[in-house]
Amino acid sequence: MPTSSLNPRIVDRPQEEQERVDRETSRLALYYHEGCVFCIRVLRVIERLHLKIDFRNIREVPAYRDQLVEQGGSSTVPCLQIRRDDGEMEWLYESHQIIDYLEKRFA
Repeated sequence: MPTSSLNPRIVDRPQEEQERVDRETSRLALYYHEGCVFCIRVLRVIERLHLKIDFRNIREVPAYRDQLVEQGGSSTVPCLQIRRDDGEMEWLYESHQIIDYLEKRFA
C-alpha cells in the first residue's frame, strides 16, 4: 500500500539493522526548542525513523545555544550537528535539508 506524506510509514528494522543505525546516529545531535514548528517537523521524522539522536534544547540549556552559535555560526533551530568520521563537524540548519538527510540515510 503506498504511503502519503500525510501518513508516512513508520520504519521497523530488524534488531541488527537497528543497532547499526543506532551506532551511526550516535554522531548526530539536534539543536531545537519545543516552540519551533520546524523543529517539531524534524522531531516527528526522527520518531518515525526510530533514530536515537542526542537532543539539545537551546532554551532549557543555555550552554547548547552557546555551542550552536560558537561552533555552528548561528542560533537558528532546528540544526543537525553531524560529526564526520574524521572528526569534522557539519551543521545543517534548514528543516527540509535535515529531513532529506535523515530520510536518505536512514529510511
